[in-house]
Amino acid sequence: MSTVDVEGHTRYDDYLYMNGGEVFNFTLDVVPPLIKNVLSKNGITSDDVDYYVFHQANKFMLNTIRKVCLLPKDKFYVNLDTTGNTVSSTVFIALKQCLDNGNIVKGNKVMIAGFGVGLSWAGTLLTF
Repeated sequence: MSTVDVEGHTRYDDYLYMNGGEVFNFTLDVVPPLIKNVLSKNGITSDDVDYYVFHQANKFMLNTIRKVCLLPKDKFYVNLDTTGNTVSSTVFIALKQCLDNGNIVKGNKVMIAGFGVGLSWAGTLLTF
């Protein structure tokens, strides 16, 4: 079975389809409140977080999140130029890289966040 979307593209029921614009808007709607919620539940401010490691969706989305949430560039990990979007493993690969290159050291507070698939999202604070 197939349908035609508003842009005239044929969509088939047995093919995966992602509406990138909707996912981007969804992410900008949920990630800033997620960050505030994680900070609040842990009784800290963004200044208390040593590093931020988020799902490596794409560079534009990550830079937009960082700017909207006023997160410092030097505390925000992006590895898309070397690793790319590896879907559900991006946060774990990025954490390993941060540990290996010394961005994260013992005692650091690191906020992680995942978002995207199925319009889902989650985040937490890790202390190393």
